Amino acid sequence: MRRWWRRWRGKNPGVALWRLVWWDCIWRVVSWLILFFMFGHRWWGLRNVPDRGPVLLLCNHQSYVDLIALGVGFDRRHFHPMAKLSLFNNPYFGWFIRSLNAFPVDQENTDVKSLRRAVDHLKTGHLLLVFPEGSRTIDGKIAAFQPGVMLMIRRAKPTVLPMAVEGCFDAWPIGGKLTTRARTGAMYGEPIPAETLLEMKPDEALALLSERIEGLQMTLRQRLRHQTDGRYPLHNPLIDGEKPARFEPLPEGH
Repeated sequence: MRRWWRRWRGKNPGVALWRLVWWDCIWRVVSWLILFFMFGHRWWGLRNVPDRGPVLLLCNHQSYVDLIALGVGFDRRHFHPMAKLSLFNNPYFGWFIRSLNAFPVDQENTDVKSLRRAVDHLKTGHLLLVFPEGSRTIDGKIAAFQPGVMLMIRRAKPTVLPMAVEGCFDAWPIGGKLTTRARTGAMYGEPIPAETLLEMKPDEALALLSERIEGLQMTLRQRLRHQTDGRYPLHNPLIDGEKPARFEPLPEGH
């Protein structure tokens, strides 16, 4: 019993007990049911999430669905996402995302306080979720990464885990409405030691991270199209080319 209790508390050390109960017993269960029945959500690669130590989670940002799509897969550990300051303006929604460990960052100004808080989260062994593009995509493609990512890596030296979501842009594009005409998925890539990235020039390291995440996104895109006979994700000429992408079936066992 004590062993189970220590393991459960270790999912998010130092936080109030009610947050653990809220994440595991309510939010994650309800979110899974919603995503599964609305979007047939699937995820791959959870074994790649380290069991301990500081981890910087980096993911492309397609819509407000992203946080839920990523969170339902995390069963062994909980993460702390950075969220733009304006999301906390509404007191009810602000409370909701704070209850999921989110904390604000002011993207309009140099927010030293939030950056220091992010580094502190990593140094105390937490998982920190960052969307390195800084905002949601306007076309489904991955935008340039913000340089602050490398500053976090340099100061905290965490393991870096590239991740990707796909289909969330179809589900709720920026400036659009929530729709069920989508199929969503999340993929967790191979972890990268901080030392590997710090040995590179910052621009080269960011390019490598962007390449890894884009590769995960394209793999997800193929798998979701395979599962839906090429119907979803919806055709996006900026990603698939001017003509609809050719559907390539995956080998058996995938």
